[in-house]
Amino acid sequence: MKLPKYILIFLSVFLGACNPDFVEIDNATAISTANYPNTVDDLEQLLAGVYATQHAAGIFGRAIGPYSTYVLDHTCDLSWQGSPNWIQMGQNNTLPNDAFLRQIWPDLWRGVQRANTLLAGVARVGENASEAALAEIDLIRGQAFFLRAWYYFYLTAFWGETFIVDGAGGEKMGMPIVTETANSLSETQVSRATVKETWDFIIGDLVAATELLDGKSWSSLQDKHKADEWSAKGFLAKVYVFVQDWEAAKVLLNEVISQSNKALVPFDVYRTMFNGEHEFNSESLYELNLNVDITYPGADDRSMGSHIGTMISPTYVSPTTGTASASAWCNVFPHAKNITRFGFDLGHYFPPGTTVANVANVDPNYVVASKKARSEKTVDPRLWVACLQPYVDSMVVNGAKHPISHYLDINEIDMEAWSFRKYINLNGTELEINRSNGSNILWLRLADIYLLYAETLIHTGNNAEALEYINKVKRRAYGVAVDAPSPFDYNSLSDATMASDPALRNDPLKYERWAEFFGEFNWWFDVCRWKMGASEAAYYEKIRGGTIQWADDSDYAQPIPIDELNANPDMIQNPGY
Repeated sequence: MKLPKYILIFLSVFLGACNPDFVEIDNATAISTANYPNTVDDLEQLLAGVYATQHAAGIFGRAIGPYSTYVLDHTCDLSWQGSPNWIQMGQNNTLPNDAFLRQIWPDLWRGVQRANTLLAGVARVGENASEAALAEIDLIRGQAFFLRAWYYFYLTAFWGETFIVDGAGGEKMGMPIVTETANSLSETQVSRATVKETWDFIIGDLVAATELLDGKSWSSLQDKHKADEWSAKGFLAKVYVFVQDWEAAKVLLNEVISQSNKALVPFDVYRTMFNGEHEFNSESLYELNLNVDITYPGADDRSMGSHIGTMISPTYVSPTTGTASASAWCNVFPHAKNITRFGFDLGHYFPPGTTVANVANVDPNYVVASKKARSEKTVDPRLWVACLQPYVDSMVVNGAKHPISHYLDINEIDMEAWSFRKYINLNGTELEINRSNGSNILWLRLADIYLLYAETLIHTGNNAEALEYINKVKRRAYGVAVDAPSPFDYNSLSDATMASDPALRNDPLKYERWAEFFGEFNWWFDVCRWKMGASEAAYYEKIRGGTIQWADDSDYAQPIPIDELNANPDMIQNPGY
C-alpha cells in the first residue's frame, strides 16, 4: 500500500529537474520551488519518489537482470536473436552505444538527483521545524542517504574501473560525486572521482544512514518498504566486504546476525517468496515494494510493477499442437550450463535423434528420474526454486495448468532449454497481470548476510565458524534444521559441491552464493570482485549468438554510455572501449 507511483514520479521530476527560470507558472496555487517542500508531509512525498525510482524502467522495472546482469554473468541465454547489442553483451562485447546500458545509467543518476533534491528539502524544512518534527526529518534524511548510496552502489559496480580500493586500484576511475541538485547543464559535467573516493562516499552515506536510523523499524504496512536500522547496517556491511575491509565487515555482520532478530525462513516459504508471496518476512532486510498495476505495464515509469517477468516468462505446451507456446515475451531462458551446475545430470527430456520439440516425444523415464531426484535431493533443490523444468513442471494459463515446454524458438533440440521461475507470476501469465509483475524484489536478505559473514571469517582466520554459516544456508535449501549438523553438510571449505566446473567444484562459499542467489541479480558483481571473468567465460563458452570472449581485467567495467560522453566533456571512458 502506497501512494500512486506516477504521481510521485511526476512530483520528483518536476521538483528535481525544473528551475523557476525554465518555466512560466500562471497558476498561483501551483507547486513551485519557492514554497515546496515546506512540511514533513512534503518531504515524505519526495521520499516516495526516490524509492519509486528503484523500479523505473532502467532499473528494476526492466533493465536490471534481463538487459544487464543476467546477460553479463550468463544467468540467461537468449531466445530472442533480433537485438545485436543484446548478443554482443552476452559475448562480453558491450559497446558504448548499447541500448540497454543507456537505459540504466540515466535512471540511476535520476535516483541520485532525487535523493539530492530530498536532502536539500530536508535542510530547508528542518530550519524552522519543531523538536518532534526534527525526529521525523532525521528518519527521512537517513533514508535519503541510504537510497543515494544504493544508486551509487550500482553506478560503481557497473562502471567503476575496479572494485579494489587498496593500492593502485584505489586510484583508478570511479564515479563523479554529486551531492547537490543540478540547475544547469554545466553543473552536471563533473569529472570522475577515484574508485577509493567513490566507495568512501558510499560508505559515508551508509554510516550516516545507520546513525540516523539506529533503533528504527517500520511496523505499518504502508511503511514496511522503507529502509530501517538493519537495512542500513546490512547494506553497509556488504559494502565493507566488497571493498575488503574485513574487520569492519566482521563487526557489523555479527551485529546484524546476533541482534536483528532475523531468521532464515523455512524452505517452503523460501521457494515461493520470489513470486509475490511471504513479503517482508523474517529473512528480509530490504526489499523493493512492487504491486501489480493494471493501468500501466511494468516498463512504464508510472507503473507500480516490474516488466522483468514479461521478459523471462516461461513457455508452455500448447494444448492443440503439443509444441511450445509463449506466455508473454519469452526473450531469455536459463543458460543450459546452469542446469548442469546445480548438479542435474539425468540426460535429456528428448531421446537422441529427436527432431521436433513436441510433448509427444518426451522420454517417460526422464520424467520419473527427475521426480526421484527431487524427492531424494540428489540434485540441489534450489534448481527448482530458480527454474521450471520442461515436461515435469507446469504453469497456469487462464486458469488451466499446462506443462512447461522446451523453450520457445530454441531450435537446438538437444539443448537444455528450461524456463525461469523466480520473479514470474505463478498463478497465471504476465499478460494476465498487464505485464506488471508485483513480486517484491528481495534485495538484501539474511542468507546473503550469512555468506558474507562466512567470507569475512575466512579472511580473518576463523574457518570453522565460516563453514558453519555456509552450512546453515545449505541446510535450509535441503529442508533440514538450520542450526544442527546434517547429512548434507560440507566437511571443509574445499569440499565437493554440486558443480563440476573448476571454478565452483571445490569452493562451497562461491557455489553457495551462486546457487542461493541464482536469478537474483547478484552473481555478476561477485564475478567482478572475485576476478572470475576468465573462468566463467571458459565454463559457459558460448551463448546462442556466438562465442563468449574475455580479454583482460578491463572487461569487468562496462563502457560509459555514448550519451554521457557526448554531454559531459569531463567524462573519461573506461579502458578498452
